[in-house]
Amino acid sequence: MKGFRGVKLWILFLVFAGTLINAIDRSSLATANTFIAKDLHLDMTTMGIVLSSFGWTYLLFNLPAGWLCDRYGTKKVYGIAAFIWSIASALTGLARGLSMLLFSRLIVGVGEAANFPAATKVIAENFHESERGVATGTYLAGLRLGFALTPGVMVGLMLAFGTKAHPDWRMAFYITGIGSLIWVLLWFLTFREKAPIAGLMNQSAAEKVSVSKMLSYRNTWAIIFIKFFQDYLYYLYLTWLPGYLIKARHLDLKSVAFYATVPWIAGMLVQPVIGIISDKLINAGYNITKVKKTILVVMQVISVSIIIAANAQSATTAAWILVLAMAAESASTAILWSIPQDLAPKGGAGSLGGIMNTAGAVAAIVSPAFTGYIAQHYGFAAALILGGLMMVAAALAVLFFLGKIQPLYAGDQKGV
Repeated sequence: MKGFRGVKLWILFLVFAGTLINAIDRSSLATANTFIAKDLHLDMTTMGIVLSSFGWTYLLFNLPAGWLCDRYGTKKVYGIAAFIWSIASALTGLARGLSMLLFSRLIVGVGEAANFPAATKVIAENFHESERGVATGTYLAGLRLGFALTPGVMVGLMLAFGTKAHPDWRMAFYITGIGSLIWVLLWFLTFREKAPIAGLMNQSAAEKVSVSKMLSYRNTWAIIFIKFFQDYLYYLYLTWLPGYLIKARHLDLKSVAFYATVPWIAGMLVQPVIGIISDKLINAGYNITKVKKTILVVMQVISVSIIIAANAQSATTAAWILVLAMAAESASTAILWSIPQDLAPKGGAGSLGGIMNTAGAVAAIVSPAFTGYIAQHYGFAAALILGGLMMVAAALAVLFFLGKIQPLYAGDQKGV
């Protein structure tokens, strides 16, 4: 973050904090799902569907959210969206059966769909391309920090208002959901939206943003596929890691809170670092395409180590390998999210971010449901192995599908 001062630093803090709040409200169900399932009499397959339900509306609203950000600005869209997901998360505590539980998670998905299109647009319009690796890695670290804090926060609240035998998951959702509104107030009071800084974009002001046109380019489809494969593993962690540690590794609640937290801390630390490395290499004159593709592939290959964790005899060994795999996945995610900022036409960063994140939303549906089904019928080891194979597919997509990283409308990458 060296060189970021004043307004830039505050903007980065706001997006970082908003993404952190997004993470807590998104992942709170993963920590509490074992206790919710017990109270509401839901099996693992049904709980997998509930965990995936967030992705149903997240998928539907990513493209509209990106378009709304480009059309009406991030201040209005991001702020309203955060209000929606905060209230919806609190409503989870009211669930007395499957219907209300599903409804609350669907509405969380509606609101949270705006987070990454909005953040991508904010970074693209306020930071030069030579700063975007650090800026993107920093705000994405908020997501990992939120996931790191969630197990401890949720377990702490559940035990504070309940007991070890009967944790009060309802109060935990009320407090975290309503508490998220503090950020909404801060955003509306302090964020000042403005037109893109001159020189930040590479395209003519006359060019118009068109989703259909962006979808005619090979690189758009490349980042769509890479995003899906990476996010399959990401949502496996997000929705099933606590359940895996409880059911497959038989850890107690305090150990689960620890081992479900450390992978996200590792991810939080590595994302700004990998952004700094990327920016330094690019500023030193290295080719942006070679730098970003190399980092992506190396980190994706390291994340395949989750397959080793699946077969580890020791619960502790498995847990620490999972930390390594998540750190690598987080690093590759930081680089991947900087690519739409490099590819997008002027004024189109929100839309292109929405397009890419739609693939992540598909993974948000598929991964929790598949993981729950596979874990119930074939065991958690099989579910983890599939997650590792998805990262192999991501690396292959980078190597053989992603082309030169340059603005889409430069005209030499159209077609798939």
